[in-house]
Amino acid sequence: MSAIQVRNADAQDVPALARIFRAASLSNAGDRDVLLAHPGALALSADFLAGGRTRVATVADGTVVGFATTRPTDPGVLELDDLFVDPDAMRKGVARQLIHRVATDAEREGIARIEVTANPHALGFYYAVGFVVGARVDTEFSPA
Repeated sequence: MSAIQVRNADAQDVPALARIFRAASLSNAGDRDVLLAHPGALALSADFLAGGRTRVATVADGTVVGFATTRPTDPGVLELDDLFVDPDAMRKGVARQLIHRVATDAEREGIARIEVTANPHALGFYYAVGFVVGARVDTEFSPA
């Protein structure tokens, strides 16, 4: 895969982000059946870009291959709401580059902590990029 660049998302990215969101969500066999039974869970919200905190990863030709969205929660705390990579681009450093950008931006903003509610199948990745396990939480479809 060519060099990965990360930039702020814009409205023209929404179709690619919606495609990646759906494809990446369905790529995990453990989640697929419940997501297909709840198709609304596979659609990005209408105000997805409103907060201006979505970053996209692109390859040299400008193709979007992943995205991350964050939102401030408490003072000094940022929530990683979304981290999705096109299945064809998985395991090639895309998510790592997105996390690096999120962390760099957070540091510039004086953010002390980034939190994420992760599916159990993603824990290995999050450990590898420096997250630590916190309390288990219930989500709409399963514990995380």
